[in-house]
Amino acid sequence: MLQDLLALNVFQFLLIFSRLSILFVLFPGISAAYVPVRVRLVVAVMVALVALPLVADQLPGQPNNAADLGWMIVKEFLIGGFIGMLVQTIMSVLQLAGEVIATASGLTNALVDDPVTQEQSAIVIGLLDIVAVLMIFITGSHQLLISAAIDSFSLMRPGQDLFAGDMLAMGSTLINQAFAMGIRLAAPFLVFQLVFQITSGILARLSPQLNVYFVAMPAQIALGLGILMITLPTMMLFFLRFFDETLRNIVHP
Repeated sequence: MLQDLLALNVFQFLLIFSRLSILFVLFPGISAAYVPVRVRLVVAVMVALVALPLVADQLPGQPNNAADLGWMIVKEFLIGGFIGMLVQTIMSVLQLAGEVIATASGLTNALVDDPVTQEQSAIVIGLLDIVAVLMIFITGSHQLLISAAIDSFSLMRPGQDLFAGDMLAMGSTLINQAFAMGIRLAAPFLVFQLVFQITSGILARLSPQLNVYFVAMPAQIALGLGILMITLPTMMLFFLRFFDETLRNIVHP
């Protein structure tokens, strides 16, 4: 009796860990390359242990052969990867907004090593990524992400067929929403860039002998940084609300 109970718990833990492990690889902040792999593994194991009694009644019975077990684990990896990619799509809002802000502020060529993505990107993108990840953990939104991962077991139960059509529709819808939100966050800079470029063009026509580039570039950078300093708190509020609402809609469509 005890052996059957232990075998059943190991099987259930394996299903939960298969989904959560790939999700924590794509978790904002924890997915950064500077976080050791062992730390991600320990966090995934701890969350899986906590989630085991919560979702035990939604897990299927243990299969009789290794092929069914392997396919079941593969599907859990796919579901966890799908949820993780949805979270990364939400975070891509900052990438789009940062590119627009860097272009409007003249900081496109100011490249730095982004500690979150471990790639070279515009300095504005690195700033937005760091502030967003910090705000996610400070406001407790990471708990909502963990809750969404656990609630996904009731939405997409292990052992059932994958809803490929619904998953693709949800992914495409979220991409559209993320693109629209990225443009909304960078809207003040789009207006600033339009006004500044028109003003620079008029100045160049009025004073042909003036080197407008060397005169306008410092002003563009200074004004861009000033607008960023003023709008950054509002941008983060809009992004966090989008982050929370999107996660709730994913689990409770």
